[in-house]
Amino acid sequence: MMEPARNGVDERELFSSGPVVVFKWKNAPGWPVEYASRNVEDVFGYSAEDFLAGKVRYAERIHPDDLERVAGEVAAASASSADEFTHKPYRVRRADGETIWLYDHTHILRDPVSGEPTHYHGYVIDITARVQAEETNRSLREQLLRTQKLESLGLLAGGLAHDFNNILMGILGHANVARHALEKQEAPDPTLLEACEQIEALSRQAGDFCKQLLAYSGQGRLERRPLDLGELVRETAAMLGVALPKAARLELELADSVPPVEGDRVQLQQVLMNLVTNAAEALRRGKGTVRIAVDRVELSLADTEGLVLGSAGLEPGPAVRLCVEDDGVGMNAETRARLFDPFFSTKFTGRGLGLAAVLGIVRSHGGGLRVDSRPGAGTRFSLYFPPAGATPAPVAVPRPPELRADGGRVLVVDDEPVVRRVARSMLEILGFEVLEAVDGEEALGFLAGACDDLRLVVLDATMPGLSGLEVLERLRERCPELPVVLNSGFNEAGFEVLAGCEGPVHFLQKPYTLEELSAVLDELLGPAPSASAEEE
Repeated sequence: MMEPARNGVDERELFSSGPVVVFKWKNAPGWPVEYASRNVEDVFGYSAEDFLAGKVRYAERIHPDDLERVAGEVAAASASSADEFTHKPYRVRRADGETIWLYDHTHILRDPVSGEPTHYHGYVIDITARVQAEETNRSLREQLLRTQKLESLGLLAGGLAHDFNNILMGILGHANVARHALEKQEAPDPTLLEACEQIEALSRQAGDFCKQLLAYSGQGRLERRPLDLGELVRETAAMLGVALPKAARLELELADSVPPVEGDRVQLQQVLMNLVTNAAEALRRGKGTVRIAVDRVELSLADTEGLVLGSAGLEPGPAVRLCVEDDGVGMNAETRARLFDPFFSTKFTGRGLGLAAVLGIVRSHGGGLRVDSRPGAGTRFSLYFPPAGATPAPVAVPRPPELRADGGRVLVVDDEPVVRRVARSMLEILGFEVLEAVDGEEALGFLAGACDDLRLVVLDATMPGLSGLEVLERLRERCPELPVVLNSGFNEAGFEVLAGCEGPVHFLQKPYTLEELSAVLDELLGPAPSASAEEE
Protein backbone atom coordinates (compact mmCIF):
# COMPACT_ATOMS: atom_id res chain seq x y z
CA MET A 1 0.00 0.00 0.00
CA MET A 2 1.38 3.38 -1.00
CA GLU A 3 2.23 5.50 2.06
CA PRO A 4 0.59 8.93 1.87
CA ALA A 5 2.89 11.94 1.78
CA ARG A 6 2.95 14.30 4.70
CA ASN A 7 0.35 16.62 3.25
CA GLY A 8 -1.56 13.63 1.79
CA VAL A 9 -1.43 15.00 -1.75
CA ASP A 10 1.88 14.70 -3.61
CA GLU A 11 2.00 11.00 -4.44
CA ARG A 12 -1.73 10.91 -5.14
CA GLU A 13 -1.16 13.38 -7.92
CA LEU A 14 0.15 10.40 -9.86
CA PHE A 15 -3.51 9.41 -10.29
CA SER A 16 -4.67 12.42 -12.24
CA SER A 17 -5.99 10.27 -15.09
CA GLY A 18 -6.85 6.66 -15.82
CA PRO A 19 -9.25 4.24 -14.10
CA VAL A 20 -7.73 4.44 -10.58
CA VAL A 21 -9.36 7.11 -8.39
CA VAL A 22 -7.80 8.02 -5.02
CA PHE A 23 -10.03 9.08 -2.12
CA LYS A 24 -9.62 10.17 1.46
CA TRP A 25 -12.81 9.83 3.47
CA LYS A 26 -13.56 11.06 6.96
CA ASN A 27 -14.95 8.54 9.44
CA ALA A 28 -18.30 10.28 9.77
CA PRO A 29 -21.87 9.61 8.60
CA GLY A 30 -21.99 9.50 4.80
CA TRP A 31 -18.18 9.24 4.59
CA PRO A 32 -17.46 12.90 3.65
CA VAL A 33 -14.66 13.18 1.11
CA GLU A 34 -11.60 15.22 2.09
CA TYR A 35 -9.61 14.38 -1.03
CA ALA A 36 -10.40 13.02 -4.49
CA SER A 37 -8.00 12.74 -7.41
CA ARG A 38 -8.80 14.86 -10.47
CA ASN A 39 -9.87 11.86 -12.58
CA VAL A 40 -12.83 11.23 -10.26
CA GLU A 41 -15.06 12.98 -12.78
CA ASP A 42 -14.12 10.46 -15.49
CA VAL A 43 -15.38 7.59 -13.33
CA PHE A 44 -18.19 9.10 -11.23
CA GLY A 45 -19.37 11.97 -13.44
CA TYR A 46 -18.95 14.36 -10.50
CA SER A 47 -15.97 16.70 -10.07
CA ALA A 48 -13.58 16.56 -7.14
CA GLU A 49 -15.03 19.91 -6.03
CA ASP A 50 -18.54 18.38 -5.85
CA PHE A 51 -17.26 15.82 -3.37
CA LEU A 52 -15.04 18.17 -1.36
CA ALA A 53 -17.80 20.80 -1.01
CA GLY A 54 -20.21 18.19 0.29
CA LYS A 55 -22.58 18.51 -2.67
CA VAL A 56 -22.17 14.77 -3.17
CA ARG A 57 -21.62 12.32 -0.33
CA TYR A 58 -19.84 9.11 -1.22
CA ALA A 59 -22.31 6.86 0.63
CA GLU A 60 -25.19 8.37 -1.34
CA ARG A 61 -23.66 7.14 -4.61
CA ILE A 62 -23.40 3.50 -3.48
CA HIS A 63 -26.19 1.33 -4.87
CA PRO A 64 -28.93 0.89 -2.22
CA ASP A 65 -28.73 -2.90 -2.53
CA ASP A 66 -24.98 -2.82 -1.73
CA LEU A 67 -24.80 -0.02 0.86
CA GLU A 68 -25.56 -2.14 3.93
CA ARG A 69 -22.92 -4.71 2.97
CA VAL A 70 -20.27 -2.05 2.24
CA ALA A 71 -20.97 -0.34 5.58
CA GLY A 72 -20.70 -3.69 7.34
CA GLU A 73 -17.31 -4.37 5.76
CA VAL A 74 -16.06 -0.93 6.88
CA ALA A 75 -17.34 -1.49 10.42
CA ALA A 76 -15.83 -4.97 10.68
CA ALA A 77 -12.41 -3.83 9.46
CA SER A 78 -12.47 -0.78 11.74
CA ALA A 79 -13.29 -2.88 14.78
CA SER A 80 -10.40 -5.23 14.05
CA SER A 81 -6.69 -4.53 14.26
CA ALA A 82 -6.33 -4.41 10.48
CA ASP A 83 -4.57 -1.50 8.81
CA GLU A 84 -6.18 -2.07 5.41
CA PHE A 85 -8.91 -4.13 3.76
CA THR A 86 -10.49 -4.82 0.38
CA HIS A 87 -14.19 -4.63 -0.28
CA LYS A 88 -16.04 -7.16 -2.31
CA PRO A 89 -16.93 -5.44 -5.60
CA TYR A 90 -19.90 -3.10 -5.23
CA ARG A 91 -21.97 -0.83 -7.43
CA VAL A 92 -22.19 2.96 -7.50
CA ARG A 93 -24.41 5.26 -9.54
CA ARG A 94 -22.78 7.85 -11.75
CA ALA A 95 -24.11 11.37 -12.22
CA ASP A 96 -25.77 10.30 -15.50
CA GLY A 97 -27.64 7.47 -13.77
CA GLU A 98 -25.44 4.66 -15.11
CA THR A 99 -24.49 1.95 -12.62
CA ILE A 100 -20.86 0.84 -12.55
CA TRP A 101 -18.90 -1.72 -10.52
CA LEU A 102 -15.92 -0.76 -8.34
CA TYR A 103 -12.94 -2.52 -6.83
CA ASP A 104 -12.11 -0.73 -3.55
CA HIS A 105 -8.93 -1.10 -1.46
CA THR A 106 -8.80 1.05 1.67
CA HIS A 107 -6.15 1.93 4.28
CA ILE A 108 -7.39 2.77 7.80
CA LEU A 109 -5.91 5.91 9.46
CA ARG A 110 -6.25 5.65 13.24
CA ASP A 111 -5.83 8.07 16.14
CA PRO A 112 -2.39 7.33 17.62
CA VAL A 113 -3.73 7.49 21.18
CA SER A 114 -7.16 5.84 21.06
CA GLY A 115 -6.57 3.68 18.02
CA GLU A 116 -10.00 4.62 16.68
CA PRO A 117 -10.30 5.20 12.91
CA THR A 118 -10.34 8.85 11.92
CA HIS A 119 -10.04 8.57 8.15
CA TYR A 120 -10.03 6.05 5.34
CA HIS A 121 -7.53 6.50 2.54
CA GLY A 122 -7.66 4.27 -0.53
CA TYR A 123 -8.38 3.86 -4.19
CA VAL A 124 -11.20 2.55 -6.33
CA ILE A 125 -11.04 1.09 -9.86
CA ASP A 126 -13.88 0.89 -12.35
CA ILE A 127 -14.17 -2.86 -13.08
CA THR A 128 -17.50 -2.72 -14.89
CA ALA A 129 -16.07 -4.21 -18.10
CA ARG A 130 -14.52 -7.08 -16.16
CA VAL A 131 -17.75 -7.82 -14.25
CA GLN A 132 -19.76 -7.75 -17.46
CA ALA A 133 -17.28 -10.10 -19.14
CA GLU A 134 -17.47 -12.48 -16.18
CA GLU A 135 -21.27 -12.35 -16.29
CA THR A 136 -21.22 -13.06 -20.01
CA ASN A 137 -18.90 -16.02 -19.46
CA ARG A 138 -21.07 -17.29 -16.61
CA SER A 139 -24.16 -16.97 -18.77
CA LEU A 140 -22.46 -18.82 -21.63
CA ARG A 141 -21.37 -21.60 -19.26
CA GLU A 142 -24.90 -21.93 -17.92
CA GLN A 143 -26.28 -21.93 -21.45
CA LEU A 144 -23.81 -24.64 -22.45
CA LEU A 145 -24.73 -26.74 -19.41
CA ARG A 146 -28.43 -26.21 -20.11
CA THR A 147 -27.94 -27.21 -23.74
CA GLN A 148 -26.02 -30.34 -22.72
CA LYS A 149 -28.74 -31.18 -20.21
CA LEU A 150 -31.45 -30.73 -22.84
CA GLU A 151 -29.49 -32.86 -25.31
CA SER A 152 -29.13 -35.59 -22.70
CA LEU A 153 -32.81 -35.38 -21.85
CA GLY A 154 -33.61 -35.47 -25.56
CA LEU A 155 -31.66 -38.69 -26.05
CA LEU A 156 -33.31 -40.17 -22.97
CA ALA A 157 -36.77 -39.05 -24.12
CA GLY A 158 -36.26 -40.50 -27.60
CA GLY A 159 -35.12 -43.84 -26.23
CA LEU A 160 -37.99 -44.01 -23.75
CA ALA A 161 -40.52 -43.14 -26.45
CA HIS A 162 -39.20 -45.90 -28.73
CA ASP A 163 -39.28 -48.55 -25.98
CA PHE A 164 -42.67 -47.40 -24.70
CA ASN A 165 -44.11 -47.53 -28.22
CA ASN A 166 -43.08 -51.19 -28.43
CA ILE A 167 -44.96 -51.87 -25.17
CA LEU A 168 -47.95 -49.91 -26.45
CA MET A 169 -47.86 -52.01 -29.61
CA GLY A 170 -48.63 -55.02 -27.43
CA ILE A 171 -51.35 -53.29 -25.40
CA LEU A 172 -53.08 -51.54 -28.30
CA GLY A 173 -52.63 -54.46 -30.70
CA HIS A 174 -54.04 -57.12 -28.39
CA ALA A 175 -56.99 -54.90 -27.42
CA ASN A 176 -57.60 -54.16 -31.09
CA VAL A 177 -57.53 -57.86 -32.01
CA ALA A 178 -59.82 -58.72 -29.07
CA ARG A 179 -62.34 -56.06 -30.09
CA HIS A 180 -62.28 -57.32 -33.66
CA ALA A 181 -62.99 -60.87 -32.43
CA LEU A 182 -65.85 -59.63 -30.22
CA GLU A 183 -67.41 -57.71 -33.09
CA LYS A 184 -67.52 -60.93 -35.11
CA GLN A 185 -69.76 -62.55 -32.49
CA GLU A 186 -73.51 -62.52 -32.96
CA ALA A 187 -74.10 -61.03 -29.50
CA PRO A 188 -70.86 -59.52 -28.20
CA ASP A 189 -70.64 -58.69 -24.52
CA PRO A 190 -71.07 -54.87 -24.40
CA THR A 191 -68.95 -54.59 -21.24
CA LEU A 192 -66.01 -56.38 -22.86
CA LEU A 193 -66.46 -54.40 -26.06
CA GLU A 194 -66.39 -51.10 -24.18
CA ALA A 195 -63.35 -52.24 -22.17
CA CYS A 196 -61.45 -52.99 -25.39
CA GLU A 197 -62.44 -49.63 -26.86
CA GLN A 198 -61.26 -47.82 -23.72
CA ILE A 199 -57.93 -49.66 -23.74
CA GLU A 200 -57.46 -48.67 -27.38
CA ALA A 201 -58.37 -45.03 -26.71
CA LEU A 202 -56.01 -44.77 -23.73
CA SER A 203 -53.24 -46.50 -25.67
CA ARG A 204 -53.62 -43.96 -28.46
CA GLN A 205 -53.36 -41.13 -25.93
CA ALA A 206 -50.18 -42.70 -24.58
CA GLY A 207 -48.95 -43.01 -28.16
CA ASP A 208 -49.58 -39.30 -28.70
CA PHE A 209 -47.51 -38.61 -25.59
CA CYS A 210 -44.69 -40.69 -27.11
CA LYS A 211 -44.91 -38.54 -30.23
CA GLN A 212 -44.37 -35.53 -27.98
CA LEU A 213 -41.29 -37.16 -26.49
CA LEU A 214 -39.98 -37.87 -29.97
CA ALA A 215 -40.65 -34.27 -31.01
CA TYR A 216 -38.86 -33.04 -27.86
CA SER A 217 -35.87 -35.27 -28.66
CA GLY A 218 -35.70 -33.94 -32.24
CA GLN A 219 -36.73 -37.30 -33.67
CA GLY A 220 -40.34 -36.40 -34.32
CA ARG A 221 -41.99 -34.92 -37.37
CA LEU A 222 -44.55 -32.13 -37.39
CA GLU A 223 -47.61 -32.89 -39.47
CA ARG A 224 -49.15 -29.49 -40.09
CA ARG A 225 -52.49 -29.12 -41.77
CA PRO A 226 -55.50 -26.82 -41.46
CA LEU A 227 -57.23 -27.54 -38.13
CA ASP A 228 -60.46 -26.36 -36.54
CA LEU A 229 -59.39 -25.47 -32.99
CA GLY A 230 -62.95 -25.63 -31.72
CA GLU A 231 -63.38 -29.13 -33.10
CA LEU A 232 -60.00 -30.11 -31.65
CA VAL A 233 -61.18 -28.95 -28.21
CA ARG A 234 -64.40 -30.96 -28.54
CA GLU A 235 -62.49 -34.08 -29.57
CA THR A 236 -60.06 -33.68 -26.68
CA ALA A 237 -62.67 -32.76 -24.03
CA ALA A 238 -63.01 -36.29 -22.63
CA MET A 239 -59.25 -36.62 -22.24
CA LEU A 240 -59.06 -33.13 -20.71
CA GLY A 241 -61.73 -34.03 -18.18
CA VAL A 242 -59.49 -36.81 -16.85
CA ALA A 243 -56.90 -34.16 -15.86
CA LEU A 244 -59.41 -32.33 -13.64
CA PRO A 245 -60.29 -33.15 -10.03
CA LYS A 246 -63.74 -34.70 -9.56
CA ALA A 247 -65.07 -31.54 -7.89
CA ALA A 248 -63.97 -29.28 -10.77
CA ARG A 249 -66.02 -28.24 -13.81
CA LEU A 250 -64.90 -27.95 -17.41
CA GLU A 251 -66.73 -25.33 -19.47
CA LEU A 252 -66.39 -24.91 -23.25
CA GLU A 253 -67.16 -21.67 -25.10
CA LEU A 254 -66.53 -22.37 -28.76
CA ALA A 255 -67.57 -19.66 -31.19
CA ASP A 256 -68.98 -20.42 -34.63
CA SER A 257 -67.34 -19.48 -37.93
CA VAL A 258 -63.80 -19.43 -36.54
CA PRO A 259 -61.19 -19.84 -39.32
CA PRO A 260 -58.84 -22.84 -39.16
CA VAL A 261 -55.21 -22.64 -38.11
CA GLU A 262 -52.22 -24.38 -39.65
CA GLY A 263 -51.02 -26.76 -36.97
CA ASP A 264 -49.90 -30.16 -35.78
CA ARG A 265 -52.86 -31.94 -34.18
CA VAL A 266 -50.82 -33.91 -31.64
CA GLN A 267 -48.79 -30.91 -30.49
CA LEU A 268 -51.83 -28.66 -30.10
CA GLN A 269 -53.60 -31.40 -28.14
CA GLN A 270 -50.55 -31.50 -25.90
CA VAL A 271 -50.78 -27.72 -25.43
CA LEU A 272 -54.39 -28.12 -24.31
CA MET A 273 -53.53 -30.95 -21.94
CA ASN A 274 -50.60 -29.05 -20.38
CA LEU A 275 -52.65 -25.89 -19.86
CA VAL A 276 -55.64 -27.74 -18.40
CA THR A 277 -53.35 -29.74 -16.12
CA ASN A 278 -51.75 -26.50 -14.95
CA ALA A 279 -55.21 -24.98 -14.36
CA ALA A 280 -56.35 -28.05 -12.42
CA GLU A 281 -53.34 -27.82 -10.09
CA ALA A 282 -54.16 -24.14 -9.42
CA LEU A 283 -57.71 -24.82 -8.17
CA ARG A 284 -58.33 -24.40 -4.46
CA ARG A 285 -58.72 -27.86 -2.91
CA GLY A 286 -59.63 -29.24 -6.30
CA LYS A 287 -62.79 -27.15 -6.57
CA GLY A 288 -63.55 -24.56 -9.21
CA THR A 289 -64.00 -24.07 -12.93
CA VAL A 290 -61.68 -24.40 -15.89
CA ARG A 291 -62.96 -22.66 -19.02
CA ILE A 292 -61.72 -23.23 -22.56
CA ALA A 293 -62.75 -20.74 -25.23
CA VAL A 294 -62.04 -20.45 -28.96
CA ASP A 295 -62.92 -17.35 -30.98
CA ARG A 296 -61.71 -14.98 -33.68
CA VAL A 297 -60.14 -11.64 -32.68
CA GLU A 298 -58.40 -8.65 -34.23
CA LEU A 299 -54.92 -7.99 -32.85
CA SER A 300 -53.47 -4.49 -32.72
CA LEU A 301 -49.73 -3.71 -32.77
CA ALA A 302 -49.90 -3.08 -29.02
CA ASP A 303 -51.51 -6.52 -28.56
CA THR A 304 -48.69 -8.30 -30.40
CA GLU A 305 -46.00 -6.35 -28.53
CA GLY A 306 -47.56 -7.38 -25.21
CA LEU A 307 -47.21 -11.12 -25.85
CA VAL A 308 -44.81 -13.33 -23.89
CA LEU A 309 -41.30 -13.17 -25.37
CA GLY A 310 -42.55 -11.15 -28.32
CA SER A 311 -44.66 -12.33 -31.21
CA ALA A 312 -42.34 -13.93 -33.74
CA GLY A 313 -44.24 -14.21 -36.99
CA LEU A 314 -47.53 -12.96 -35.54
CA GLU A 315 -48.63 -9.75 -37.21
CA PRO A 316 -51.44 -7.34 -36.21
CA GLY A 317 -54.72 -8.36 -37.79
CA PRO A 318 -57.08 -11.34 -37.58
CA ALA A 319 -56.10 -14.20 -35.29
CA VAL A 320 -57.64 -17.30 -33.75
CA ARG A 321 -57.61 -17.14 -29.96
CA LEU A 322 -57.54 -20.13 -27.64
CA CYS A 323 -58.09 -19.30 -23.95
CA VAL A 324 -57.67 -21.60 -20.96
CA GLU A 325 -58.83 -19.91 -17.76
CA ASP A 326 -59.20 -21.01 -14.15
CA ASP A 327 -60.54 -19.39 -10.97
CA GLY A 328 -57.76 -20.80 -8.82
CA VAL A 329 -55.06 -19.26 -6.63
CA GLY A 330 -53.41 -17.13 -9.32
CA MET A 331 -49.75 -16.11 -9.49
CA ASN A 332 -47.58 -13.28 -8.26
CA ALA A 333 -45.20 -11.29 -10.47
CA GLU A 334 -42.16 -13.38 -9.49
CA THR A 335 -43.85 -16.62 -10.51
CA ARG A 336 -45.12 -15.12 -13.78
CA ALA A 337 -41.59 -13.97 -14.63
CA ARG A 338 -40.24 -17.54 -14.41
CA LEU A 339 -43.32 -19.36 -15.64
CA PHE A 340 -41.84 -20.52 -18.94
CA ASP A 341 -38.33 -21.32 -17.70
CA PRO A 342 -37.40 -24.95 -18.39
CA PHE A 343 -37.57 -27.09 -15.23
CA PHE A 344 -39.28 -24.32 -13.22
CA SER A 345 -42.29 -25.52 -11.26
CA THR A 346 -44.14 -24.37 -8.17
CA LYS A 347 -45.42 -27.91 -7.63
CA PHE A 348 -43.41 -30.39 -5.55
CA THR A 349 -44.29 -33.16 -8.02
CA GLY A 350 -44.13 -30.93 -11.11
CA ARG A 351 -41.91 -31.75 -14.04
CA GLY A 352 -41.31 -28.10 -14.91
CA LEU A 353 -41.43 -28.78 -18.67
CA GLY A 354 -45.14 -28.40 -19.38
CA LEU A 355 -45.41 -24.63 -19.84
CA ALA A 356 -41.96 -24.34 -21.42
CA ALA A 357 -43.17 -26.89 -23.98
CA VAL A 358 -46.40 -24.89 -24.48
CA LEU A 359 -44.46 -21.74 -25.29
CA GLY A 360 -42.15 -23.60 -27.66
CA ILE A 361 -45.06 -25.18 -29.54
CA VAL A 362 -46.98 -21.90 -29.81
CA ARG A 363 -43.95 -20.05 -31.16
CA SER A 364 -43.14 -22.87 -33.60
CA HIS A 365 -46.68 -22.41 -34.97
CA GLY A 366 -46.02 -18.71 -35.57
CA GLY A 367 -48.28 -17.75 -32.67
CA GLY A 368 -48.06 -15.71 -29.49
CA LEU A 369 -49.11 -16.12 -25.88
CA ARG A 370 -50.35 -13.83 -23.12
CA VAL A 371 -50.74 -14.57 -19.41
CA ASP A 372 -53.07 -12.64 -17.12
CA SER A 373 -52.96 -13.55 -13.44
CA ARG A 374 -52.79 -12.16 -9.97
CA PRO A 375 -52.88 -13.80 -6.53
CA GLY A 376 -56.35 -14.95 -5.56
CA ALA A 377 -57.91 -14.02 -8.92
CA GLY A 378 -57.11 -17.03 -11.11
CA THR A 379 -55.12 -17.24 -14.33
CA ARG A 380 -55.92 -16.90 -18.02
CA PHE A 381 -53.64 -18.14 -20.80
CA SER A 382 -54.53 -16.59 -24.17
CA LEU A 383 -52.93 -18.21 -27.21
CA TYR A 384 -53.09 -16.50 -30.61
CA PHE A 385 -52.55 -18.23 -33.95
CA PRO A 386 -52.56 -16.83 -37.48
CA PRO A 387 -55.56 -18.14 -39.43
CA ALA A 388 -54.88 -20.65 -42.19
CA GLY A 389 -56.08 -20.15 -45.73
CA ALA A 390 -57.34 -23.67 -46.41
CA THR A 391 -60.35 -25.56 -45.07
CA PRO A 392 -59.65 -28.36 -42.57
CA ALA A 393 -59.53 -31.72 -44.27
CA PRO A 394 -61.88 -34.37 -42.86
CA VAL A 395 -60.20 -36.99 -40.71
CA ALA A 396 -59.82 -40.16 -42.75
CA VAL A 397 -61.69 -43.14 -41.31
CA PRO A 398 -60.03 -46.43 -42.26
CA ARG A 399 -62.35 -49.07 -43.66
CA PRO A 400 -63.01 -52.12 -41.48
CA PRO A 401 -60.38 -54.82 -42.08
CA GLU A 402 -61.55 -57.96 -43.84
CA LEU A 403 -60.13 -61.40 -44.54
CA ARG A 404 -58.20 -61.15 -47.81
CA ALA A 405 -58.90 -63.89 -50.31
CA ASP A 406 -55.47 -63.54 -51.91
CA GLY A 407 -53.63 -64.26 -48.62
CA GLY A 408 -50.08 -65.56 -48.87
CA ARG A 409 -47.06 -65.99 -46.64
CA VAL A 410 -45.67 -63.07 -44.61
CA LEU A 411 -42.37 -62.83 -42.74
CA VAL A 412 -42.48 -60.78 -39.53
CA VAL A 413 -39.02 -59.62 -38.33
CA ASP A 414 -38.79 -58.04 -34.85
CA ASP A 415 -36.62 -58.55 -31.78
CA GLU A 416 -39.59 -57.88 -29.44
CA PRO A 417 -41.68 -61.05 -28.84
CA VAL A 418 -44.81 -59.06 -27.95
CA VAL A 419 -44.65 -57.17 -31.26
CA ARG A 420 -44.23 -60.40 -33.23
CA ARG A 421 -47.23 -61.98 -31.47
CA VAL A 422 -49.48 -58.99 -32.16
CA ALA A 423 -48.38 -58.71 -35.79
CA ARG A 424 -48.98 -62.44 -36.26
CA SER A 425 -52.50 -62.18 -34.81
CA MET A 426 -53.38 -59.23 -37.06
CA LEU A 427 -51.99 -60.81 -40.21
CA GLU A 428 -53.74 -64.12 -39.52
CA ILE A 429 -57.04 -62.26 -39.12
CA LEU A 430 -56.39 -60.76 -42.55
CA GLY A 431 -55.86 -64.21 -44.02
CA PHE A 432 -52.07 -64.54 -44.16
CA GLU A 433 -49.77 -67.35 -43.10
CA VAL A 434 -47.06 -65.92 -40.82
CA LEU A 435 -43.40 -66.77 -40.33
CA GLU A 436 -41.34 -65.12 -37.57
CA ALA A 437 -37.68 -64.05 -37.37
CA VAL A 438 -36.14 -62.69 -34.16
CA ASP A 439 -33.35 -60.67 -35.81
CA GLY A 440 -31.85 -59.60 -39.11
CA GLU A 441 -29.59 -62.61 -39.54
CA GLU A 442 -32.47 -65.07 -39.15
CA ALA A 443 -34.57 -62.98 -41.55
CA LEU A 444 -31.87 -63.14 -44.25
CA GLY A 445 -31.71 -66.89 -43.72
CA PHE A 446 -35.45 -67.14 -44.48
CA LEU A 447 -35.03 -64.92 -47.53
CA ALA A 448 -32.20 -66.95 -49.07
CA GLY A 449 -33.75 -68.39 -52.20
CA ALA A 450 -37.30 -68.03 -50.87
CA CYS A 451 -38.42 -64.65 -52.23
CA ASP A 452 -41.03 -66.25 -54.46
CA ASP A 453 -42.65 -67.96 -51.44
CA LEU A 454 -43.23 -64.64 -49.63
CA ARG A 455 -45.98 -62.12 -50.27
CA LEU A 456 -44.73 -59.48 -47.82
CA VAL A 457 -42.15 -58.67 -45.11
CA VAL A 458 -43.04 -56.75 -41.94
CA LEU A 459 -39.65 -55.45 -40.74
CA ASP A 460 -38.59 -53.66 -37.54
CA ALA A 461 -36.23 -50.80 -38.42
CA THR A 462 -34.20 -50.57 -35.20
CA MET A 463 -33.19 -54.07 -34.15
CA PRO A 464 -29.89 -54.72 -32.35
CA GLY A 465 -27.14 -56.25 -34.46
CA LEU A 466 -28.18 -56.14 -38.09
CA SER A 467 -30.65 -53.26 -38.30
CA GLY A 468 -33.85 -53.28 -40.31
CA LEU A 469 -32.39 -50.79 -42.80
CA GLU A 470 -29.41 -53.09 -43.39
CA VAL A 471 -31.75 -56.04 -43.84
CA LEU A 472 -33.82 -53.99 -46.28
CA GLU A 473 -30.71 -53.14 -48.32
CA ARG A 474 -29.66 -56.81 -48.60
CA LEU A 475 -33.24 -57.89 -49.20
CA ARG A 476 -33.43 -55.58 -52.21
CA GLU A 477 -30.39 -57.33 -53.72
CA ARG A 478 -32.20 -60.66 -53.60
CA CYS A 479 -35.87 -59.70 -53.83
CA PRO A 480 -36.09 -56.26 -55.50
CA GLU A 481 -39.89 -56.28 -55.85
CA LEU A 482 -40.89 -57.88 -52.53
CA PRO A 483 -43.21 -55.48 -50.64
CA VAL A 484 -41.92 -54.38 -47.21
CA VAL A 485 -43.69 -52.74 -44.27
CA LEU A 486 -40.95 -51.03 -42.25
CA ASN A 487 -42.02 -50.17 -38.71
CA SER A 488 -40.44 -48.62 -35.63
CA GLY A 489 -41.20 -46.99 -32.31
CA PHE A 490 -39.42 -43.95 -33.75
CA ASN A 491 -41.04 -41.54 -36.17
CA GLU A 492 -40.61 -41.80 -39.94
CA ALA A 493 -38.58 -38.56 -39.77
CA GLY A 494 -35.52 -40.62 -38.81
CA PHE A 495 -35.71 -42.76 -41.96
CA GLU A 496 -35.23 -40.29 -44.79
CA VAL A 497 -33.36 -43.06 -46.63
CA LEU A 498 -36.75 -44.55 -47.53
CA ALA A 499 -37.35 -41.69 -49.97
CA GLY A 500 -34.75 -43.10 -52.33
CA CYS A 501 -35.40 -46.76 -51.60
CA GLU A 502 -36.12 -48.98 -54.58
CA GLY A 503 -39.05 -51.38 -54.60
CA PRO A 504 -42.38 -51.19 -52.74
CA VAL A 505 -41.89 -50.10 -49.12
CA HIS A 506 -44.18 -48.35 -46.63
CA PHE A 507 -43.37 -46.98 -43.15
CA LEU A 508 -45.81 -47.74 -40.31
CA GLN A 509 -45.11 -46.29 -36.87
CA LYS A 510 -45.75 -48.35 -33.75
CA PRO A 511 -48.18 -48.71 -32.15
CA TYR A 512 -50.57 -49.45 -34.99
CA THR A 513 -53.99 -51.09 -35.25
CA LEU A 514 -55.43 -53.81 -37.45
CA GLU A 515 -57.25 -51.14 -39.47
CA GLU A 516 -54.04 -49.18 -40.07
CA LEU A 517 -52.10 -52.30 -41.06
CA SER A 518 -54.89 -53.33 -43.44
CA ALA A 519 -54.84 -49.88 -45.09
CA VAL A 520 -51.07 -50.11 -45.62
CA LEU A 521 -51.41 -53.57 -47.17
CA ASP A 522 -54.04 -52.23 -49.55
CA GLU A 523 -51.50 -49.63 -50.71
CA LEU A 524 -48.64 -52.12 -51.07
CA LEU A 525 -50.54 -55.13 -52.44
CA GLY A 526 -53.50 -53.37 -53.98
CA PRO A 527 -57.10 -53.72 -52.80
CA ALA A 528 -58.05 -57.37 -52.82
CA PRO A 529 -61.50 -58.95 -52.77
CA SER A 530 -62.47 -60.15 -49.32
CA ALA A 531 -62.89 -63.84 -48.61
CA SER A 532 -66.60 -63.28 -48.02
CA ALA A 533 -66.93 -61.75 -51.49
CA GLU A 534 -65.08 -64.71 -53.02
CA GLU A 535 -67.49 -67.13 -51.33
CA GLU A 536 -70.45 -65.29 -52.83
